[in-house]
Amino acid sequence: MPKLFATLNYEEKKSKFLAFAYVLDGEKDNIEVLSSLKKEHEEARHLLHVCRYKNKFDALVLEASDDREPISSMKKASRFFERDKISDFGIYIVRYYGGKELGASHLDHVYFTMAMKLFEQYKQKTPR
Repeated sequence: MPKLFATLNYEEKKSKFLAFAYVLDGEKDNIEVLSSLKKEHEEARHLLHVCRYKNKFDALVLEASDDREPISSMKKASRFFERDKISDFGIYIVRYYGGKELGASHLDHVYFTMAMKLFEQYKQKTPR
């Protein structure tokens, strides 16, 4: 299993957001994290992620998914991976729906803020 780097939790209007950051060693690790989180959080409504890793051909792959949410948080976060040349790292955010709509702009803010907090932690603790 890939190395868990950090986690964050947030709750609003009974919706729970669980964010996980992993150090990745290629596409296989990304697939493993996604599979494990989907299995562990079967009842969750959404699993968003953004990651950058080298594939089997040694080419950098940038992957971002907002998992059917009406936002673009992970796609926005992916720009920072490219700008700062971050690779072998992924951020995954699980959302349990609490029964109340949060609004697209607020959802976008919550997801993006959580992703950026984990991203900044990684940048500060990882030598470049």
